[in-house]
Amino acid sequence: MSRVLSEADVAQFRERLCEVAARLFVERGPEGFHMRELASQLGVSAMMPYRYFKDRDEILSVVRARAFRRFADQLEKAHATDGPLVVKSAAVGRAYVQFALEEQTNYKLMFDFSQPPGRTVPELEIQERRARALMSAHVHMLVEAGTLRGDPDLIARILWAALHGVIVLHLSGRLGGDMFDKVLSETMRVVSNAYRPVPFMAEAEMPAARQWPQLKPEQRNYPQ
Repeated sequence: MSRVLSEADVAQFRERLCEVAARLFVERGPEGFHMRELASQLGVSAMMPYRYFKDRDEILSVVRARAFRRFADQLEKAHATDGPLVVKSAAVGRAYVQFALEEQTNYKLMFDFSQPPGRTVPELEIQERRARALMSAHVHMLVEAGTLRGDPDLIARILWAALHGVIVLHLSGRLGGDMFDKVLSETMRVVSNAYRPVPFMAEAEMPAARQWPQLKPEQRNYPQ
């Protein structure tokens, strides 16, 4: 007689399934992802994943929602940092970079994948909105305080585009060694200065571009 699974057992298996599925989606791409391979890597029957998820699209939605939730949690902690607005903004920037480097699979799931409307779970939309709101909240505060000038939503998108671009170049092996740190800091300095009331910013004041997370050796060198 098979053992009746507890809620904790179910939650633990779902988490393990999502962890493996997230890796497979990034390695294989949505079209190369197969439920049979997922089951094989989990060591369960081919039908077992269907007891927890309807199909591949639902699994992709759930793992992307999970990624956005973890990302938003990190940004939320950064927003709670004590100190002036520029300190909070710097903390948000560090949290963003830290997540991108330490959770590369989840970072790619968030920004390298998309899904057609109507084929996602509600949680994905909720967590994505939450993450994007947190990405722009510190910019709204800086604009309101007069530190930056312009449309805060537009500034936030431009800052994100610049930050994301540098990170993608690094993860693809185009910015190895110390060059990543240098390009990242200089990019954020230049972009931030473009929205200062006076186009000058002392290094110590620069929001979201100070004290980037220290890169680990394995994060510095990527194959070309």
